[in-house]
Amino acid sequence: MEGVEEQRNLRVRAGAPGVPYFTLSNAPPELRFDAYAESVDPIFDTRREAVSGDFSVGLDGFNAGPVLIGRSRMWGAGFHYDRDIRKVARTGVEAVLVQIITRGGDVRLHDGEATVTRPGDICVADMTRPFATRTDGCENISMVVHHSALGLDEPRLDRLHGLVLRRETLAAQLLGEHARMLVERLPQAGADDALAVARATGLMMGGLIAPTIPDGGPRAAVAVAALFRIKRFIRANLANPELGPDLVARAMGMSRASLYRIFAPLGSVGDFIRRQRLERVLSDLGDPVQRGRSIAEIAYGWGFADWSTFSRAFKAAFGITPSEARSGAGLALQRPTGGAGDVLLPQWIRTLEMLRLPA
Repeated sequence: MEGVEEQRNLRVRAGAPGVPYFTLSNAPPELRFDAYAESVDPIFDTRREAVSGDFSVGLDGFNAGPVLIGRSRMWGAGFHYDRDIRKVARTGVEAVLVQIITRGGDVRLHDGEATVTRPGDICVADMTRPFATRTDGCENISMVVHHSALGLDEPRLDRLHGLVLRRETLAAQLLGEHARMLVERLPQAGADDALAVARATGLMMGGLIAPTIPDGGPRAAVAVAALFRIKRFIRANLANPELGPDLVARAMGMSRASLYRIFAPLGSVGDFIRRQRLERVLSDLGDPVQRGRSIAEIAYGWGFADWSTFSRAFKAAFGITPSEARSGAGLALQRPTGGAGDVLLPQWIRTLEMLRLPA
């Protein structure tokens, strides 16, 4: 346990004010792979084999709101990264993973196809779909970009998965240069600038990628697509106090049994609705714009019908009362970099999942 605590406390450091940042560079070498695997766990199950004496991994990143961006390196072993259907169901977020290969290369596995990459290539994977990567050594810049930040319609979003922009193309060259500039400049950026740049980055990425998207192509598996439609419906209707399994099943045109079967990887439908509502309340309690509303108004506004049920659920979920959250104790639960510096990519991914972009 001592080693785990040391790993947790060393791996994150604050970046510029307003731009959450983490790095693994301060973790002891013997703990670094475990920290690395834990950090990327929302995206991949990670394992290594045939470790050599020059083994090395590294990861650092920034949270710019609708775009998460970072650099990673992996050398001196065979690395396996897998995102199977169970991982998608448990940690799925409506975003794409865009990776710019800067050194080495890898093999991308998706929809029964294998694609070999080279430095300068840009790889796109939809995080609502399974995929895998194999490499003996690689460095890349990675961006996790919320679907809504790309400015693409559903048919084109559905065909992004597995796309590779080759380094010879102008689109790859422009995106690559932009990504390198981002990782160099974000340490000096403030929160407002970072958000503006992130939104512009998403739109630029969508605009450059759109002409390269092939017609047709494999579509998401029916069960996975249905699961994400269900989650979208739930998030859009959290304020409705009648929201529950019956309403969701009717809206989706399916039986309760079918709903439960599709939703099984995420657990109970009711528990998912409750957790989503609690996270929205927590967010609003820390929002200065919401100071004029009482805690009860906020809770009822997110669909809770009974104060005692809400307050018990809130305390069970977050370990503090709603009043304590409003007084400031809840900020540490929301802040992408905690005071002890122990909040990593998993929380950033969860925050991205509940993202509400301004119009």
